[in-house]
Parts: sequence; structure tokens; C-alpha cells
Amino acid sequence: MVNKKEKMNALNNSPWIEMSYIDWTCITKGYTPKAYNKNEIIYNQYDDPDYVYLVKKGRVRLDIYGINGEIYSLFVAEAGTFLGEISPIDLLPNMCSATAATYSILYNIPKTRFIEELNTNYEFSLNILKMMAKKIRLITTQIKQLYFNDSNYRVCSALGNLVKQYSSQTPEGYHKLKIKFTHQEMANITGLSRVSVSNIMLKLTSEGIIDKQDGFIVIKNMSSLNNYLLEI
Repeated sequence: MVNKKEKMNALNNSPWIEMSYIDWTCITKGYTPKAYNKNEIIYNQYDDPDYVYLVKKGRVRLDIYGINGEIYSLFVAEAGTFLGEISPIDLLPNMCSATAATYSILYNIPKTRFIEELNTNYEFSLNILKMMAKKIRLITTQIKQLYFNDSNYRVCSALGNLVKQYSSQTPEGYHKLKIKFTHQEMANITGLSRVSVSNIMLKLTSEGIIDKQDGFIVIKNMSSLNNYLLEI
């Protein structure tokens, strides 16, 4: 039986990963970051580039594509998060595609340099392990949601994570998100269809839990959203 604490802990494993609190200058020193426009592909699924990537600014989406074109978004990497760091360790191609979700700036670090730092810098290696652990916990949470939680839970959980990371409080005491997303983007990160996400968003709106202002989602009653999450 999953208890209340375990349900709320799911909100701590957000698919929007931000690790700017870690000082990565030991590996970025001497490298000039590169800019990527929104929707620009950084690398494709099964590519084996010569670099690992570190997000300096912006958001990069990590997607897995099915043989019929289905998309599942594993997570969104933000400042301080590495991409493709497993490839130089297991010597296999990247398992997903990386695409700039917004205008983004990344460090492209040669794999040889990355491995050298792993071999010689204990603190760097420990921070990489902490980041990998965060990703493993996130993916484990996603597997649990896909197998054990319904569509309502997944959307509410994603909204809860967005409120924690990308919201500001309005004069009325509401939580207004600072980023926009389409129903298709929400579908990709929750493993649902766009139609399912649209229906759930309409339901939350009709219940007075969410609304929209200037194209941004507003959570009008955070307590109701949390209660809804715990009940389903």
C-alpha cells in the first residue's frame, strides 16, 4: 500500500532537472559554450557524438522515439545538467535524442576530456554520480507512474512539479506558471495521448483548480490539486 508520504515524494522526482548549484568549472574551463535555437537537435537517438554536453542556460528535452514515431520525453535538462554522459562510460551510442526546448547554451566537452576528469577528480566523479542517481530515481518514478498510476495522477504530478519550479504567486494567492507548454508536450512527458491530456486539463478547469491567464496556466487552488493527487 502506497502511503501519503510516498505519494507526495513523487513530486520531488521532477522531470525538469536543474543542477546549477554544482560548480562544473573544472570541466568547462577553456571551452566556449555553443548556442542552440529552439527545436534545434543537439544529437539524435543512437548517435555516437564525440562530446558530452552540459547545459549552461535554457532547457533541453531528452526524447525516446518508437518505431512508429511515438515520442516519450524522459526529462528536461536545465542549467548544470549533463547530457550523453553515459556514452563515454559504456562506449555505446546515446539512447535518446536531445532537442533544445528553448533557446539554449551548452558546453560541448570532448568525451576524452570528460573521462580524464572522471579518472583524476574525485569531487567531479561524485557529482556525476549524484546527477546519475537523480536521473535513475526520476526514471524509476516514471516507471511506477506508467504501471501503477492513472492518467489523472500523471498530469497532476507534472503540474505539481511545474508549480514548484516555475511559478510565481499572484496578488490573489494563485500560482502562475512562468513557462508555457502544449498539451502534446505534456502528453510526451506523461506517456499519454494529447486527447487524454486535453480532457484532464478541461476537467481541472471545470473544477476550478486551474485556469489560464495570458496563455499561462494558473493553479487557483494548490490544496485542491494536492488533495486530488493523493486521492487518485
